[in-house]
Amino acid sequence: MKRTVPILLVLILIPIAVFSVDYTLAYIHGTIEVQVGGGWRLAEIGTVFSEDAVLRIGSGSVAELSSGALRITLSEPGTYFVSELIKSSRQVSSWGIVQTVRGKIRNLFRGTQELESTTMGVRADKATDDLGFEWMDEEEEAVDEGKSLLEAERYEEAVAYFEEALELADERSRSLYLFYVGYAYAMAGKNGLAMRYLNEADPSLLGAHYGDYILLKGQLLLEGQAYQAALELFDPFLKRFPDHENVQTVYFLAAFCSSQLGRKADAAQSLQKAYTLDPSSETGRKARAMLDSL
Repeated sequence: MKRTVPILLVLILIPIAVFSVDYTLAYIHGTIEVQVGGGWRLAEIGTVFSEDAVLRIGSGSVAELSSGALRITLSEPGTYFVSELIKSSRQVSSWGIVQTVRGKIRNLFRGTQELESTTMGVRADKATDDLGFEWMDEEEEAVDEGKSLLEAERYEEAVAYFEEALELADERSRSLYLFYVGYAYAMAGKNGLAMRYLNEADPSLLGAHYGDYILLKGQLLLEGQAYQAALELFDPFLKRFPDHENVQTVYFLAAFCSSQLGRKADAAQSLQKAYTLDPSSETGRKARAMLDSL
């Protein structure tokens, strides 16, 4: 008779480690401080912040925190809890904000069709001035080379040419070149530098790129919890250009800002407008899904 040998099942409990997320100060223009004890200490490039760190950024400053592929850009003065920044960053990811914006602006410089812009009128004026004609050619050559590099997705190489054009630019064309530099840095993943240049541009002088500026700067603002600043950026655009191709995306971003500020009714209204504009688009479908989840 065979004896049954009982098999002892041993349950081995392996503790699951909870990893904290640390962020490194990757870029700073101006001042950013970290709270230490009861005081504040200036932070430098390379400073590592744990989740329980408290930061303070000065007026006119821009800072970029990085953790792997994750980026958080701070540009509004105030005090920030890193844990809250991480939480809002995850919310941005859950809404697909970055993918939505980049999907709209990634191909701005693809193809041979020339966008109508403020610069075209500026160049026409310069062409009539014999004293400035050679200077205009140098500027135009730099801009054209920069655009070609943007089309080839060689973003950081393009910056050098736009910087050259900036040295020759007048007030009107300068804002456009600042946008080009900001766009190039954003697409290269250097959001702090991107925000610094976008902050210097005058959106009223951007011509056909005004709507692209709104999307890009709006995304960077809300990633750094500057929700009210983003809404103040969106509002005049939505009022002035209700038929612009970027309006649906801007309503979607505005809904996110309102939801983070606890304004559920405003968020729902913006999502409904985004959905109504084009229910079949990817943004329209996202708006419907987020509206159902509110």
